[in-house]
Amino acid sequence: MSKKITSTLAGAVLFLIAVNIFSKGLGFFREVLFANFFGRGVEFDIYLIGAVIPITINTVVLYIGQNYFIPGYHKIKSDNSNLTSKYFTVNFVVFIIIGTAISVILYFLSEAIITAYLHPTDASINEIAIDIFRLFLITIPLMFAISIIAAYEQAEFRFKYPAIGSLLLNLTMIPILLIFTDKYGIYTIPIGFILGIFFQLIYLLFKVSSHISFESFSFLSKKELFGFLDITILSVILIESIGQIYLLSDRYFFDKVDQGGLSALSYSFNLFSLPISVVSLALTTVLFPKFSETIHSKSFDKLQNMLSNSIRVNLLFFVPIAFLFFFYGDIILKLVYERGKFTGTDTLDTFITLKVYSISLIFYSAYSILNKVLYGAKFVNYLLIITICGIALKILLNLVFVGVWQQNGLALSTSFSFIFFFCASFILIHKILPLEIRSLFIKELTFHFVNGFISYFIVEVIFSSVNTSNIFLDIIKIVLYLLVFLMNNFIMGNKSIVIIKELFNILGTAKSR
Repeated sequence: MSKKITSTLAGAVLFLIAVNIFSKGLGFFREVLFANFFGRGVEFDIYLIGAVIPITINTVVLYIGQNYFIPGYHKIKSDNSNLTSKYFTVNFVVFIIIGTAISVILYFLSEAIITAYLHPTDASINEIAIDIFRLFLITIPLMFAISIIAAYEQAEFRFKYPAIGSLLLNLTMIPILLIFTDKYGIYTIPIGFILGIFFQLIYLLFKVSSHISFESFSFLSKKELFGFLDITILSVILIESIGQIYLLSDRYFFDKVDQGGLSALSYSFNLFSLPISVVSLALTTVLFPKFSETIHSKSFDKLQNMLSNSIRVNLLFFVPIAFLFFFYGDIILKLVYERGKFTGTDTLDTFITLKVYSISLIFYSAYSILNKVLYGAKFVNYLLIITICGIALKILLNLVFVGVWQQNGLALSTSFSFIFFFCASFILIHKILPLEIRSLFIKELTFHFVNGFISYFIVEVIFSSVNTSNIFLDIIKIVLYLLVFLMNNFIMGNKSIVIIKELFNILGTAKSR
């Protein structure tokens, strides 16, 4: 059945959303366990510092693999389809070599890197952070290999195996956390990551082993080898690496924020990014190869239709979520985090950072779609300029805001940089590509924003006479808000609802076959 569903773009989006919901649900449960076992204590802050660079590299390389490999693969395939297997093998081997080299270099620099983050502090704290850092380095070569395999499968419009493979990380980590945390403490987290990523790689290698030909790789001349490596990878690496500096820069202010401030940022950002990693990731994963294909063939009418529908669906999902985070985020945080070492005070402190992040949710989710259009159009250099400017803005605002609002200032600078990414990309696409999305976006955003406030007002009026603080009533309030928001869309006949209904009709047709 899954093959039939994923044979269409809409079906593939639904399949990935379903898998992402399960996968990110597991990931979020993992974060709940972090909160339960470690709370907002110094130990968890140390973990965040020790893990940030390796995890950032692992995140970056997944985007590099996709944004570099897929356009290059389509170009090779259009020129000579017989070379696609060699192209995949060459990049697979080269990526593993690069990943291994990065791990080795970072191992020898580990003490200097951790000291730069923690500054002069307790020697035992430094030692724990260095140990965590070095353990996470083991995952980097594995993730470099995974990134190319996943990109190859997506380039061939096979989305099933990479999606299923991503489940293995959390399916491995969760039982390890539950069983071994009492014995190994904070070290349980990197151990779980290592094993989870290892199992993910083994699974994907088993699925694509027939497409890897090391014999053909060994007989390649230097000219052929470099012919399979696109120089644009340098710009892609810079874009994706610079784009992750906001995490690295926040960790640098360890001694400038409240105790547990970095933990509050981490917990709130994980909640903030959860819907993006479920909905936006599914949309962009499926649409990116099509964006690249339609731009290459100059089918701009088709591209206009895909982009317009993507924006409509994106706003339908993310406007109400942004409202929920801003107005009811404390309830959500209490439900998912408040247990064990995570107290009510921690919930209130984390809610403030979540509120600040939620300001940019709509724009950052939309940017994830526009980003793929720019990659597909080969506007890599423009993207690089946008990324550098956005991160420069983030670092500058960090320096300005952290002294006034501590971790909340760091969250605010992140939101401003995310909004900048969207605005700059939106203007660039509007100016360079023959697409009209400005009026559509403004119209849809205004409609959903007004609907969001009306829905919030209706719910608050209904509950105005209820004074008792009750978690079940709070849950009902959130559910009612979503129902009112969707009902208003149905009543007004918004086109995004029509698109969603079409998606589910495709799913129903696939099931009946």
